[in-house]
Amino acid sequence: MIRLLTPVILLIFGLIISGYSYYTYGDFSDYGAAFYPTIIGFLVAFFSLIDFVMELKLKGKYIFQHFDLVQDGKIILLLSGVVLFYLISSEYLGFVISVAIILNVLSMPFLTKNRVLVSLFLIMLSIGIYLLFAKVLLVGLPTGTLFE
Repeated sequence: MIRLLTPVILLIFGLIISGYSYYTYGDFSDYGAAFYPTIIGFLVAFFSLIDFVMELKLKGKYIFQHFDLVQDGKIILLLSGVVLFYLISSEYLGFVISVAIILNVLSMPFLTKNRVLVSLFLIMLSIGIYLLFAKVLLVGLPTGTLFE
């Protein structure tokens, strides 16, 4: 039952965020302050609706095995450490280098071949994310005191 309830809650949340930002800011058509939260709210609602339909189709086919508390604890600690690293390092190193380090650290344990090529791609990806948010969407991202 909880597997069906979660997409419904996210659907309602996405619609509330989308509707609130659209009506409150009122500058959606000018790509103003309402544009990004309205699109994100709509996408959350859309994908949660897809998740709800998928859960209805999978009902009775998915059998939950058990929690592995040690493995889940390690993952939670790793992700908490990544968030803390970003919060601490982004002001000094900047967004691009911090995200490049995070992406490489999280990806390298899964790779056996082409590590250098993937690492270069992840650095380019962090630059692309920076350019998208900083230059296109005009979101202020930290440049870092190292590069000022």
